[in-house]
Amino acid sequence: MSRHPAGSTVRNTGFTLIEILIVVVILGILASIIVPQFADAQSSTRAAAMRTQLKTIRGQVSAWRIQNGNAMPGGGSATAAEMMQTLIDDGYIVRTVFLSPGFVWEWNPNLGTLDLGYDETIEPSIPDADNDGDGDSDDIAVIEAW
Repeated sequence: MSRHPAGSTVRNTGFTLIEILIVVVILGILASIIVPQFADAQSSTRAAAMRTQLKTIRGQVSAWRIQNGNAMPGGGSATAAEMMQTLIDDGYIVRTVFLSPGFVWEWNPNLGTLDLGYDETIEPSIPDADNDGDGDSDDIAVIEAW
């Protein structure tokens, strides 16, 4: 015997399994479209951040050399780490600069030049430095030309 009054209709207010599955599939499709765009943005951001840091440190090296009679920070045979430590010790930068995985400093103490390289063996996911949508050898060439 039913507990509903005669003439009333029973309404199911929940969602069916099919309706829930359709929503899940739609959300999955949207996620598959949006997530790669975030990955591309992160890649470009890594490259842009490293380029900014390179410019900043180059400026600090120049300032240090002006203040120290055109000498090289860390000496004429210093590594990139020693050069940066000299800049830290003398107050030109506040701490060791963070390197995004794969990027490597290339310091030439004879010429006083600081460049960036990219080592795929450290991080195979090459950042998109030339903004063409991929991470390939062209991007490494762009990074090394900064």
